[in-house]
Amino acid sequence: MKYLLNLRTAVTVNRVVMGAFFFVSGIANYLNFSVPNGLYQTVLTQKLQIIGPGIPPGWEGIGPLPGLIAIPYAWLLPLAEIVLGALFALNYWVKWTGLLLILMTFSIVLAFGIIPAGTLFPNGAESFNKNILFMTLIWMCIAYEAYEQKMSRRRTQAASDYAVTSDQ
Repeated sequence: MKYLLNLRTAVTVNRVVMGAFFFVSGIANYLNFSVPNGLYQTVLTQKLQIIGPGIPPGWEGIGPLPGLIAIPYAWLLPLAEIVLGALFALNYWVKWTGLLLILMTFSIVLAFGIIPAGTLFPNGAESFNKNILFMTLIWMCIAYEAYEQKMSRRRTQAASDYAVTSDQ
């Protein structure tokens, strides 16, 4: 029971769940790529919301993205979700895959708004932006990985210092 409640286990479970989420999301985006209101149509026609929908006229956002940017983005976003999600879940290059996942998620926040459909109030539909939580959880995984690497280097250095002093 003590092992299940430690920080390493919590971060590992979080990393695997986040990676699996992005992996499955990328597959779902490709499966629903060209359906009406699918990823391709949304990227080509959606205005960048920045703040969110339901805001005063004149503040709707900009866009849609020009085709030169929107078409590669629509094709490469699901691929990036699949590859980066798998690498993140499998603990490969956590720092870099995590940073790329944060940037990718931030691009989604910029496209659909900080406040998704509804409001910030509990009675508003979809008032919680899960992407902000995802970026925070990924950041925690990156920070923990950096901390673990730093502690590993310190342990290695301490062991070598101890070996040198014990030989004398």
